[in-house]
Amino acid sequence: MEKKIHSTLKRVEELKLDLISLTSELIKFKTVSPPSNTLECAEFIRSHLEESGLSAKIYSREKEKANIHVRVQGGEGTIIWLGHIDVVPEGRREEWIHDPFGGVVAGDRIYGRGASDMKGSCAAAIVAARVLNEVDSKDRATVDFWFTCDEEVGSLNGTKWLLENRLLRGDACLIGDSLSRDPAKSPYIDVGCRGYLRLRLRATGRTAHASMPFYGDNAIDKLISAVEVVRRAGDYKLRIPEDIEGAIESSIEYLLSKEGLDGGQEKAIRRVYHYPTISLTMMSGGVKINVVPDYAEASFDIRVSPGSSPGELAEHIKRLIDDSGISGVSVDIIGLEEGYYEGYNSEFVMSLRDAIRVATGIEPRLKILLGATDALPVKRALGIPCLGFGAGIEELAHAPNEYVTLDGLLAAAKVYSILPLMFRKP
Repeated sequence: MEKKIHSTLKRVEELKLDLISLTSELIKFKTVSPPSNTLECAEFIRSHLEESGLSAKIYSREKEKANIHVRVQGGEGTIIWLGHIDVVPEGRREEWIHDPFGGVVAGDRIYGRGASDMKGSCAAAIVAARVLNEVDSKDRATVDFWFTCDEEVGSLNGTKWLLENRLLRGDACLIGDSLSRDPAKSPYIDVGCRGYLRLRLRATGRTAHASMPFYGDNAIDKLISAVEVVRRAGDYKLRIPEDIEGAIESSIEYLLSKEGLDGGQEKAIRRVYHYPTISLTMMSGGVKINVVPDYAEASFDIRVSPGSSPGELAEHIKRLIDDSGISGVSVDIIGLEEGYYEGYNSEFVMSLRDAIRVATGIEPRLKILLGATDALPVKRALGIPCLGFGAGIEELAHAPNEYVTLDGLLAAAKVYSILPLMFRKP
């Protein structure tokens, strides 16, 4: 097997020019979400795979919102490789040094919207599919490669629709939508992500002329007071399982390694996994500048570490509001989902760690995502181990002048190619 792994890694190296070209070509497709028109990009991927002797199929609920699948049949065990081909808008063109949809190659970088998030990893997966198809099937696990739409807008026509229709099946899932500072020289494995609680405060009052506010009941004033009450939940100590503390420590070290952090940011990072993060994201209220408002609302995005309960936190916040004595304020839960994490010594974690170590020569570390990926609905629907590793660079996702490096692409392509040879079925 060692000889087979070595030859597989060598084959990926031989295809590095194809990897560069493929990444550049994928970037040129303007698969912006919304509206997430990925059909042309999916057809390009299918054509490329078929030229390599593979058979790919497109699945769509709506024609232009295309998902593409290719199976590389192997022996025992099936790995789902999951990535997305839609991207966020490019933003202000003047912020870019190159055409955001030009796929410009400059030195060891390939520039463009989606280079890191995540067309670079998709290109690496396409190359891996080609390489694996050349390996004797009895020597490796089966891999289902899925390239999906709509991830940047909630995955309703992508991963979630595929799960609803039972099209995604496997023993483990590797998410290519994974970012780090340098996947080739400082590789990290995403072993989980935080859960979320989304809530809305509604405050009601009574209108009056603004020159006579004492005849009214100002809903915005009430809302401002209630917002501060919700913020106090940021000091709610989460109940964290002991076996996740090692991954939390590694995650904090990773976050603190970012250059240019100030003291306040460092303090926030040190507590980010043991306490909720509470982000006030939307506020509205009032009808006219000279009218005391009778209605106002505010929305929060709150994140909690895997293993802790967002439901318990929601009840805590409701008690805080009830105890505050602020009248006319209600709390509506508009979204709630627990996070997840994989054990450090689980079979899939061990397999991926071994593959990364062999591909890069470096022992990977573990981190828990502050946000979420499509691993969350996969974990909820299938209950299988879900991990993340990819070619992308964290600081560049959704940013101007986004790029991916050749070293990062090669690291991802190598890992995706040899993991099925080293896979231990959970």
